[in-house]
Amino acid sequence: MYNRLALLVLVPLAGCVSAGSADRTLELSVGQTKHITAYRADGCGAAAPSFASISGRLPSSGIVSYSDGGLSSRMSDQCKRQVPTRAVNATGIKAGSEVKRYQSGTVAIVVK
Repeated sequence: MYNRLALLVLVPLAGCVSAGSADRTLELSVGQTKHITAYRADGCGAAAPSFASISGRLPSSGIVSYSDGGLSSRMSDQCKRQVPTRAVNATGIKAGSEVKRYQSGTVAIVVK
């Protein structure tokens, strides 16, 4: 019985992202703002999205707040080329660490 219970508890955790599996780490202090990611439009040839249109797709966080970083560009793995993007900044609001998944990959966030 305990083996089945252990499987029920552990299987949902199998897809979780850990700091060790993050694509990169962002370290910042409380009150400090840094670039964290950039979002492209749904289509590879489309213009960069507005911050308002992507803000609802950003993962919630207890240690950073998000803000508009302006227009930017990045290499898109899916589009196989440089694409226009909307940069997203993170401002540390509370000490701690989290791992979040964004359109461009996973980021381990550390606020000191």
